[in-house]
Amino acid sequence: MHVEVSILVKAPLDKTYAAYTDFESWPKWSAQANSVKVVSREGNTVRIVSESGPPTRVRISTTNLVLTPQEKVESTSVKRLTETRRTVTFKSTSEGTEVTAVLDVEVNGIWRVIFKPSGREEAEMTARKGLKSFADYAENLP
Repeated sequence: MHVEVSILVKAPLDKTYAAYTDFESWPKWSAQANSVKVVSREGNTVRIVSESGPPTRVRISTTNLVLTPQEKVESTSVKRLTETRRTVTFKSTSEGTEVTAVLDVEVNGIWRVIFKPSGREEAEMTARKGLKSFADYAENLP
């Protein structure tokens, strides 16, 4: 499944990129992140451990992110049911920064058979909501 969504962040590119790559601040704007901790940085690769989900079903995941400064953040996350390749790009415009999230989600195992096409719409809606939350957060930083 391929999902691509964009939003205009009314903030300069450097501020927008810095806000996005402040990984430990993700819980301030992402409904999917309860906590994020950077566990290592080597060159342009950052390894994070995050917790997500309700208190009764907290999921812990480790993600490697590859940064191309001021341009994009790439990651692959593997969960029990899915593998998601995500690329978030940043492009300066006269009105601010266009942020685009591209997600390629592969559903694992038997879930491929069960997975309904409506899952794409849900993934797109979740991605749009996440970008909107990020835009609101980044635009209101000092």
